[in-house]
Amino acid sequence: MSNWSFPIFDCCSTPFISLVTCCCCPCQVARQRATLKRDAFGCGQCLFSFFCLPFAACLNRYEIRAKHNIRGTGIGDCVCCCWCGCCATVQQARELDYKGDKPGGLFMSNGDSSKDYEHPDSPSYETQNDHLNKNNDYDIV
Repeated sequence: MSNWSFPIFDCCSTPFISLVTCCCCPCQVARQRATLKRDAFGCGQCLFSFFCLPFAACLNRYEIRAKHNIRGTGIGDCVCCCWCGCCATVQQARELDYKGDKPGGLFMSNGDSSKDYEHPDSPSYETQNDHLNKNNDYDIV
């Protein structure tokens, strides 16, 4: 298990994320929710986060911890989100970005193109030559 990559009270080191979070925390929480669920980010998530902000924020924090194997407890997640919700939300946004989870824009899918494209370093990546080699469709001269 690892720790969070950024301290919870280091939110002022990223002024733009902090400003967005302080001005519209439900939208930032909704954006994180869409990222975690690999879903489109839109009005549905914003409304859910607006009306259920503490629950949505705690749930996001728990899911980020579980996904990235970060130390902590559910009670700790709730305490962080209720005691200093903006700082916790900024920390979560930075963690998602740092770990490579990129959300889509407003009303757009998250751009998860992993179904359409695989990185050449991934174990399941197969080139055309690999495919031909498996089928023995060509001779080596």
